[in-house]
Amino acid sequence: MRSNAVTADQYLAGLDDGRRAQIEPVYRAVHDAMPAGYDETIAWGMITWSVPLERFPDTYNGQPLAYVSLAAQKRHTAL
Repeated sequence: MRSNAVTADQYLAGLDDGRRAQIEPVYRAVHDAMPAGYDETIAWGMITWSVPLERFPDTYNGQPLAYVSLAAQKRHTAL
């Protein structure tokens, strides 16, 4: 289930109540524990925390280096 959301709040709001109840506590835990300096974005249809290109520009695909991603898939949740 790829999301068209552009923010984490939109991603969470787009989930049905059951999925949101599973994902939101995990999101809050990761969000609150994430050290300063990581960007929270939506990448590849998932909530993603990544190393900004300004800090680490030499990636193999020119995209920010993903550190943690969180997703509600069709049959599972993934961290």
